[in-house]
Amino acid sequence: MTIDRRTLLAASGLALLPGLAVATTSLAEIRRRGHMIVATTGANRPYTFVGPDNQLTGYDIDWTRIIAEGLGVEVRFNRLDWRGILPGLTAGQFDAVMSAVRITEERLATFDFTEPYGLDDIVVVVPASNTTVQGIEGLRGLVVATATGSVQEAFARANANARELRSLPGLPDMMLNLRNGMVDAAVAGRGGAADFIKTTGAALKIVGPGYQRGPLGMVLRKGSSEILAAINPIIARARADGTYARLWDRWFGGPPPA
Repeated sequence: MTIDRRTLLAASGLALLPGLAVATTSLAEIRRRGHMIVATTGANRPYTFVGPDNQLTGYDIDWTRIIAEGLGVEVRFNRLDWRGILPGLTAGQFDAVMSAVRITEERLATFDFTEPYGLDDIVVVVPASNTTVQGIEGLRGLVVATATGSVQEAFARANANARELRSLPGLPDMMLNLRNGMVDAAVAGRGGAADFIKTTGAALKIVGPGYQRGPLGMVLRKGSSEILAAINPIIARARADGTYARLWDRWFGGPPPA
């Protein structure tokens, strides 16, 4: 019996999205077809979210379009839950991922990453009325929310000493649980947490220092050296000509972190 790629994907529990048959690690193929297939959650302001016009927008979305323009192609986004994004990339469902993904040694063993296009660190978020938690050490014995499969989840497991670590699909679920008193605190990325508090007026606050500041990069499948060689100079030019600073100010306010 012949088992084709579609059957293998179905057996792995990964949905086959439109256009997946052309996902590639070849720059020539991307340019031949005229578009790059990029996965994102669309649920992590200000990096990637759905705007009032029902279109994807955000810091990562702007960067993706800059990269695609530099490659001379269009971009086609696939929106899906964070839990399926990196497995989907491994399965060849899309060419790249752009969803505030931290570059780590562990991930570098499995994926290729572009040069960084931004930075983020890990923070603790609590209700504004909380006067006892001042950082990660204060989470001992509490119920703490974090995002499934994230760098923040790994950090919380190693350092929070929580009574229960509640892994949720993404930032909106974490903040909703925290606002509704279903958890005592959340461990999240600073950019998303700060934007949520600012844009919703939620009675929440970031406490303590930031932890593990690290770079964000576009994620590609292993073996994408051709694509990386084309994308990295695009990112470098955008950093040098002031585009990076303008994007950072637009989405986060002020100059980018050093």
